[in-house]
Amino acid sequence: MPEIKYSQEFLDQQREVNAIRKDVATACGIIRDGLTKYKKKMLHARSKQQTDDLTMFAELDVYDDKSEIQEAYGWDMISDKQMGRLNALWDAREQVIANQGKFADRVTEMLERAMSNCGDTYSEVIDEFDELVRHDNERSVQIERENEINNYNRYYKRDQN
Repeated sequence: MPEIKYSQEFLDQQREVNAIRKDVATACGIIRDGLTKYKKKMLHARSKQQTDDLTMFAELDVYDDKSEIQEAYGWDMISDKQMGRLNALWDAREQVIANQGKFADRVTEMLERAMSNCGDTYSEVIDEFDELVRHDNERSVQIERENEINNYNRYYKRDQN
């Protein structure tokens, strides 16, 4: 297949759109990282991986309800600091369970909305370029079909003579 030569304007536009896509991906990555760090902080998780699964709540397995944490503190089995951490962890687990396994609050909703709308400002530029590329691809396919038909007709007519 012959190499297609594009105009300098097309190549400049392609570079700009690729740079925009890269910048959008970078911005979304930064927001996603901030969202994960926020969840980690709120859930008192030890790692970012724990923010997406329920293994961080494993130490609550020995308690059937929140009152048992209070009892453990009353019997001096845990410190005041541990009781506060376990109560916060219990509340976080309840919130995660209520949200179908995901931690969510207003801040996470804001960050998720920011991430989903990250590239909206540039979507028109990207869409116009994608439409141009789609149109060029359709034209290329049409030219290839016409060339195949012409080649077939030339070959077929040559054989008949």
